[in-house]
Amino acid sequence: MAIINRLSTPFSVRSAVNRRRSSGSSKLAAAARCQADMDAASRAHTNQPSRDDRVNRQIVDLVAGQHLEGRTVLEVGGRNHPRSALLEGSGAGYVSVDLDGATGDGVIVADICSCPEIETASMAMVLSVDVFEHLAEPWNAAAEISRILEPGGVVYTSTLFSWRYHPVPEDYYRYTPAGLEHLFGSLDTISSGFDTTERRRNLLGTGYAAPLEPDAFGGWRENWRVFHAGRKPHSAGAVAELDRAAP
Repeated sequence: MAIINRLSTPFSVRSAVNRRRSSGSSKLAAAARCQADMDAASRAHTNQPSRDDRVNRQIVDLVAGQHLEGRTVLEVGGRNHPRSALLEGSGAGYVSVDLDGATGDGVIVADICSCPEIETASMAMVLSVDVFEHLAEPWNAAAEISRILEPGGVVYTSTLFSWRYHPVPEDYYRYTPAGLEHLFGSLDTISSGFDTTERRRNLLGTGYAAPLEPDAFGGWRENWRVFHAGRKPHSAGAVAELDRAAP
């Protein structure tokens, strides 16, 4: 029996070593598969329309549903006129409002959170893309936008539900569709929802955003956009007048 025990000990040791090696190899293989899956998820958004294309498509659809001839469209935070081209052929005028009017013509230098510079019921459409997360008082901005909309006018807001911190010059809030609907509670909701196209994109920070220190998962990988479109209802008197004018 003693001889058998002495002979069996080396086999037991070798078996344990082999098991540890096998376990280590399995963990490495699992880690490699996990990394490959993460890399594939991070690249998935590149097979979809770009962020600007997705936002612009929604705006174009709203523009197509509006009679804008001779009316004015306002873009909030648009000192570089990023979406003026979307109005081509609509007959609408385009202006923007921004705290910084350094780029010149067509910019109303004002704070949308308190904006007496723009008259009540003077805009047929108000666009806002990647602005509301940077507003210190978004409830006031929503009230001002609702005020300056014409009856029947449309507001489109595209902002963030989950995104890395990016102070430009500051980064205050994140939103849900229900949150935007609440802010624009005096309007009739046309549509609202999430855009998860870039959900697993690996954001490390560029431009104004300070670099994000990567961890085992990379940078920021929970990227959700959110949008809302609403229409300002006509007053009861205006609706009655339209009813009387109808054949």
